[in-house]
Amino acid sequence: MTRLHFLCMVRLALIAVLLPACAASMLAGASTVTAAAVGASALQRNAGGCIAICTGEAICNPHTGLCERAPCAGLCRADEHCATSATESRCEAGPPGDVAATAPGSQTLIPVLPPPPPVSGGPPQIIPAAEQNPPSHK
Repeated sequence: MTRLHFLCMVRLALIAVLLPACAASMLAGASTVTAAAVGASALQRNAGGCIAICTGEAICNPHTGLCERAPCAGLCRADEHCATSATESRCEAGPPGDVAATAPGSQTLIPVLPPPPPVSGGPPQIIPAAEQNPPSHK
């Protein structure tokens, strides 16, 4: 049994034991939800994610498991790039200095789908087989 399966089994056992207590008191219900949240956080961290869900200007640091402020907080304009150093991150004018980001291309547009064929005549008509080949009356 892997560690992940063991943690799932422990979490399910906690929920099974504490679930009936939810109706008895608010304290038991709160402890059940807290136990479920701790179990979910442990499983998420064990899978390489963060302890909590990172929102807004935060990104997940998979090494620490904590949410950290995103470089430049996503505030750079289209004509700027985010320059980061060991102590700060700031928006600077111009495109990024990355070779891949500034490499020129040979085409400006890449066709995704061929153009559709022209429509002629209108919507298709469905004719039942009995009308196409009517029975002969002999």
